[in-house]
Amino acid sequence: MSDIKVKNFDFQRELEKVAAGIRKPNILICGATGAGKSSVVNWVFGKNVATTGTGRPLTRGITEYSSKDISVNLFDTEGYEIGEEKISAYRDNVEKWIGERREGALAGQIHEAWYCISAANKRVTDMDLSVVQTLQEKNIPTAVVLTQLDCVDYDEYQELLRAVSEGCGAPCFATSAHADRAVQEALAPYVQWDALVDWAEAVLDDSLKEGFIGSLAGYVQKKQALVTKKIIPIYTTAAAGVAATPIPFSDAVLLEPIQVSMAMHILRTYGLDKISEDLISFVGSLVVTQAGRMLAQSLTAGVLKMIPGVGTAAGIAVNTVVASTFTAAIGAGLSQSCANYSKAVFEGSKPQSYSEFFDSAILSGFVESWLKEHKNGKDT
Repeated sequence: MSDIKVKNFDFQRELEKVAAGIRKPNILICGATGAGKSSVVNWVFGKNVATTGTGRPLTRGITEYSSKDISVNLFDTEGYEIGEEKISAYRDNVEKWIGERREGALAGQIHEAWYCISAANKRVTDMDLSVVQTLQEKNIPTAVVLTQLDCVDYDEYQELLRAVSEGCGAPCFATSAHADRAVQEALAPYVQWDALVDWAEAVLDDSLKEGFIGSLAGYVQKKQALVTKKIIPIYTTAAAGVAATPIPFSDAVLLEPIQVSMAMHILRTYGLDKISEDLISFVGSLVVTQAGRMLAQSLTAGVLKMIPGVGTAAGIAVNTVVASTFTAAIGAGLSQSCANYSKAVFEGSKPQSYSEFFDSAILSGFVESWLKEHKNGKDT
């Protein structure tokens, strides 16, 4: 493998390769006209997918919204209006379309459904219950999402919950996307955005959870857990494989492609790849130029002694342990920087420069802290 130079490394292409490997869950969004479907999607995923994505009509009344910037596919059913004929046609159309998709592979099936009901209407209709029951009969995990909770009082809210529970038994989550902070604070004991997201993640196949979590707006802790438990181990395994070829350990350049790919994967998970190409190049360059330097500094500073197994084995085994451990440490350090940056953005502050959160000193500090924390061999 040839030497990698910052100036000729295509970070954007690497990011696109990472994105292409993420499996996207398919989520069906249903509800009557005015049920607040767009507000739910915008709140959970942080953008109007119908505007920024590519709408592709699949059949009458059903449109797919996909985008390279988001790792879910949303299927929006055209809202139905009052009228027995229109209602019947809507239900039949949705049922037929779902049935056709079930005959294909997992990737093309509907993995879950969110049925939106506006609390402002203060009732759950027979049509609402009928569509939810149809989805349940098709073995599609389905949740009812009560929108516009700010439009009802407590008794009315309880009655809506009772109607859903007795009518179809589907899990029901109350939401409000009201712009007023005071209203949101008053509704906090009743609004269930987090519970909806937890349910939506839980019902997905494990192979689809990364796409869902990586597409969420906020939920930094979920993303950090995903990076720690799933993403970093992919690259530590690859790093161990490179070290076992064998190669001279000092030839750290052979680990750089793995660590850069990991960096792009972590950026994608936190949604920071969407901020600007400058950030992508900044972080990618940091990993390329600093990973080997941090390793050399750590070796001379004695940090290497903190890595489990070093000093008790020789040659190729030591190289494997060190390569995987340092890759894990770099990944954990970058993940912490991404988490801190994300929290700052979602808390309303605007970072003046990327170097406030991403630079060699910060990354080196996180790496050394991680190594000290894991010196007993836990979670490495």
